[in-house]
Amino acid sequence: MSQRNTLSFPERVSLAIIENATTGAMNANQVLDKIPRESNFTKEMVHKALLNLANKGMIRESNKGVYISIRRDIKKTGELVLSNRGDYYVRIDLDGDTQQLFLDNDSVGRFLPGDIVLCELKSKGKRTYVKSLQLSKRIPKRYSGTLEIVGKNVFAVLQKNGMRDVKILRPAEGLINGYKVLVEVVDFPINSQQPVGNIVEVLGMAGKIDTEMHAIVLEFGFNTQFPAAVLAEISTIPKTIHSSDYAKRKDLRDLFCITIDPADAKDFDDAISLSKNKEGNYLLGVHIADVSHFVVPDTAIDREALARGTSVYLVDRTISMLPEVLSNDLCSLKPHVDRLAFSVIFTLNKTFAVIDQWFGKTVINSKRRFSYEDAQEVILTKKGDYAEELNLLNTIAKHFEAIRFENGALKFNSKEIRFVFDANKKPIEAYEKKRFEAHMLIETFMLMANEAVAKYVKTLQKPTLPFLFRSHDLPPNDKLLDFAKFCKLMGYPIQIDNEPQMRSSFNALLDRTANDPSAEILQQMAIRTMAKAVYTAYRSSHFGLAFEFYTHFTSPIRRYPDLLVHRLLFQYLEDPSQKMDESQIETIAKHSSAMEQKAAEAERASTKYMLAQMMEQHKGKTMDATITGITEWGIYAMATEFYCEGLIRISDVKGDRFVYNEAEKKMIGQRTRRSFHLGDTISVSVKKSDPVKRLIEFNLLNY
Repeated sequence: MSQRNTLSFPERVSLAIIENATTGAMNANQVLDKIPRESNFTKEMVHKALLNLANKGMIRESNKGVYISIRRDIKKTGELVLSNRGDYYVRIDLDGDTQQLFLDNDSVGRFLPGDIVLCELKSKGKRTYVKSLQLSKRIPKRYSGTLEIVGKNVFAVLQKNGMRDVKILRPAEGLINGYKVLVEVVDFPINSQQPVGNIVEVLGMAGKIDTEMHAIVLEFGFNTQFPAAVLAEISTIPKTIHSSDYAKRKDLRDLFCITIDPADAKDFDDAISLSKNKEGNYLLGVHIADVSHFVVPDTAIDREALARGTSVYLVDRTISMLPEVLSNDLCSLKPHVDRLAFSVIFTLNKTFAVIDQWFGKTVINSKRRFSYEDAQEVILTKKGDYAEELNLLNTIAKHFEAIRFENGALKFNSKEIRFVFDANKKPIEAYEKKRFEAHMLIETFMLMANEAVAKYVKTLQKPTLPFLFRSHDLPPNDKLLDFAKFCKLMGYPIQIDNEPQMRSSFNALLDRTANDPSAEILQQMAIRTMAKAVYTAYRSSHFGLAFEFYTHFTSPIRRYPDLLVHRLLFQYLEDPSQKMDESQIETIAKHSSAMEQKAAEAERASTKYMLAQMMEQHKGKTMDATITGITEWGIYAMATEFYCEGLIRISDVKGDRFVYNEAEKKMIGQRTRRSFHLGDTISVSVKKSDPVKRLIEFNLLNY
């Protein structure tokens, strides 16, 4: 565990300020001046924090009462990464934390994304930076691009921002100009002006929806087809479940049991049940598809599921982690058929307090498949199938949701965009997915099961058994301080002096900004301030949910970590002894986190593509927009009517010279003093929309 993770909150904040200092050494008063006054830090708190940090060797006392960061010039190995916006950085582990050290793109030279590089690191003022790079290992990366044939030479114009065109290492014969291809970039020779690579697959004519969506899948490292070895194993799996499979399982087929899922879902991971025992207590059941019964370790199916890590949900298609016969049939908790499950059953008293819990393998039979819309209608009208049971479940869920928020769970929600398509499968309308009480109901019960499983294993014995957790760390100190300053600029100061007040302040921010146009911007910036949740064997806590113990247990059809959690939990229920060591679990955890990130990027890319497709029909249209981002090169704005973000290039804004003020996150005109801030409402028109590049640009109007 990183030494930083053991620091108190005042120590974390003070260390961030000392490390970011541009003036050299600082005393307690100077550190205190950098902390927003609303945070209620005192000089004594800061002084004690500085002394503790010095005693731990994390800062140095240069003079009495004056402290300075300990800067070391070191060499570390990291991975060169190219961001979606075309910026290069090195992903590197420093002091136990993964950090991103950005580079000047001109300094990258002939290095390529994916290169493992030895970095000479220097520290100056507020930042650590990369002084020099040395190639340790070249790892070929794959990108989608469009063929451009020039005489006898073939180039691939890549989708990826910041990447040069790639010279293809084969003749032009048999290739068609304008076709989309998947390219593996293998080198950047000294005598070449472009990197070179090979065509892995020809995907079809660029611009066609199927071609572009297929390109997204492959570009982010996922496959649309399963290997022959997987298909061979699938063919040997019985297509029906027999009574012999029920051995050693609790038979719950007679219980009231239902599923609630999206209307178009086919892979039903989870079901819920509610009954009473003879003592009059409620038995709340969370039943999860028992994928581990069908997917055995070290088989071709298991290896492919691990490699994929997750299912990928693009706008118009799903790339499943498991073959369809498993994901949509044998494992799926379909209605009116017997299905194998791994269940958590909570015993609740009349006030809904949990007085007991049980974990084990079961066989269930879902009595009804509800969509979220169907379930919500029953909850609202109190009429329809299982109206009494659904409304009682909703009451129980609200009880536990209230407890979670009382304990400090954060209330942030991200928007999900959906599309309406015409007969040719082209997007014609975008809308925000509605969130109902029925969503909250299922979410709450899944969170309860995930927490209960993690707590059970973590507290089963000493020393603790190796396990896979879903962990979310505290916000990084530098991001937290920047966000607090921004909130103050926007007129909504927050308190960050300790963790409970920080949680309360984040949630109160939503209520305080309810009628402010800046509310959405502040919420999105708050989300960006947070650390990323990851899978790990080493930390069990989840900051965002305010849980001391948390894992992922409830979606094994679409997430490999959940499948591993099922296996480990069942092993520990049968025999509480170590079966895997932490390092083995951590290897799977890191891979799963990486694949989850790739899946999220692929899903965003598919949304951007569809938005650009949709906006092609609206070129020149005038619309209202909200400023969502400001950079040196331009302003990003969200068109309110269409839920799409576009770039206003600052070079296109005539009549003044605009300068970016990073501290206040605004753009200021040097002649007119006209300024643009995050959250401002502006008028724009669509300048251009390029689906192939997944790019929309706006013109700024009436400025």
